[in-house]
Amino acid sequence: NSAQTDEYFKFPKLNPKFLHTNSTSHTWPFGAVAELIDNAYDPDVMAKQFWIDWTRIKGFDCLTFQDNGSGMTKSRMYELLSFGFSDKQAVGGHTPVGMYGNGFKSSSMRLGKDTIVFSKTRDTMSVGLLSQSYLESIQAKHVVVPIVTIGHDGQSPYPFLKTKMLNC
Repeated sequence: NSAQTDEYFKFPKLNPKFLHTNSTSHTWPFGAVAELIDNAYDPDVMAKQFWIDWTRIKGFDCLTFQDNGSGMTKSRMYELLSFGFSDKQAVGGHTPVGMYGNGFKSSSMRLGKDTIVFSKTRDTMSVGLLSQSYLESIQAKHVVVPIVTIGHDGQSPYPFLKTKMLNC
């Protein structure tokens, strides 16, 4: 499997083993949790509430992180699940914590092998998957991050919920 190319440039691949290697930058699980909480309070998200829950699903321990922030468009989710992309900026004197585009990936992979991100805005709902298990099962040679976005009518049985992350 070769790297993506265009007529003049060859773009590098990202080996799936990097997801685990990158996660070791968080030596303490609570540091990884703090990173995820910080993301919810960034100036462009502005969550007022944040919830963390633990459950078991099919024998796996799963953490759920939810916030009532502004939600993510498809392009914002793509950036969240990509490596090294961040356009965070201060808003009204409120400076974002992370600005390097790596914190979410390193922290979520520190807490588990699989992360599913659900998010909704006024116009769309998106789901993205960052999963070491999935990449292993398909014997991927480079990181693949599926993202699906659909439009909706703005109605939800959970109107307070904007972003939810399930990490197993």
